Amino acid sequence: MEPVKILGICCNWSPYASFNAAERAGLEMPANFRLIRVMCIGRINQALILRAFEFGADGVILLECKDEDCRYGPGPEIGHSNVHRLRRLIDLLGIGQRRLVEHSFFAHEKEKLAEAVRDFTLRIETLGPNPAKPRQEREAS
Repeated sequence: MEPVKILGICCNWSPYASFNAAERAGLEMPANFRLIRVMCIGRINQALILRAFEFGADGVILLECKDEDCRYGPGPEIGHSNVHRLRRLIDLLGIGQRRLVEHSFFAHEKEKLAEAVRDFTLRIETLGPNPAKPRQEREAS
């Protein structure tokens, strides 16, 4: 059985600083976790997240700044709103709401970020492959 594919979409600021610090400190990250860095979670189009599932992600975790720490003002608030709408949509598509989560971090929270990624990966491994993947890809997993 192939490992599930986890995609992290990470804000360029505090969460990315936490991610870098976690890597430098040697904190364990799942081997099946990939990261995309964006300027702000609130600036990404909802279609990007849907495309992640379309192209094979079994779970997507959004790593964003704390509301009061955002350099773009309402970025996290817009991100929360997008996630709320997307959760309903991915549930209707048969993917399931539990496969999309968001977590907020300050720049110094490297342990918290690493733990959130590991916990989410375990959750997705328990859920198994994304049910919206093409059948042959699900069966190959």
